[in-house]
Amino acid sequence: MSVRRRRLLLVAASVPVVVVAVLGVEVELARRGDRLAAADLSFPAEGPRTAVWLGDSTAAGVGVTDGDDAVASVVGRSLGQRVEMLAVSGATLAEVVDEQLPAVAALRPDVVYVSVGANDVTHLTKVGDFERRYGELLDALPAGVPVQVLGVPDMGAPPRLLQPLRAIAGWRGRRLDGVVRRAAAEHDGATYVDIAGPTGPPFRRDPDRYFADDGYHPSAAGYRLWADAVLATTAG
Repeated sequence: MSVRRRRLLLVAASVPVVVVAVLGVEVELARRGDRLAAADLSFPAEGPRTAVWLGDSTAAGVGVTDGDDAVASVVGRSLGQRVEMLAVSGATLAEVVDEQLPAVAALRPDVVYVSVGANDVTHLTKVGDFERRYGELLDALPAGVPVQVLGVPDMGAPPRLLQPLRAIAGWRGRRLDGVVRRAAAEHDGATYVDIAGPTGPPFRRDPDRYFADDGYHPSAAGYRLWADAVLATTAG
């Protein structure tokens, strides 16, 4: 093998490593400090029905400074729900299953919302592992309790991610979103909520309006679009 060919092969082999490293740095910069911000938010504490939210920063409302603007709060007020927030910023699906799921049953929910997957996109979780853990999650939720399964958002939209990383994230997001859609279809009581379809186009057209200042998480207006998508597919 020639020296030139050997160098080309080494460069080609290094590309995935570089992409993963840079993508991780970009996302970490976007998320920095968000765990504390999410912890400061409050959610509806009164209502005839209990809604438990599992997931990552989008479920937890990262991107807004007032908990009333979070998707869980907008949905909760519309449906008369008391919101129990178990979601944690930065959580992957595995962390939702291992750390959040065990607390659900004791809260005696009337409905469960799941919004997770974005961090699995950026952490490069294997599709097969994501599919297996999502099935575990839905199987383990309390029997007879309806579940609203929010799809993976359009990960190719956040301006905080630079090209070509944005395109790569978008592609991976669509793959994992397909897993979420199929998992919901295969589990009784689970309803898939398309997030990328109705919110992706406006987020791309007007990022200044629909993204928070970090260019990664939804703004109050962005979460309103998310809530509209949830409300369009839930019976309450």
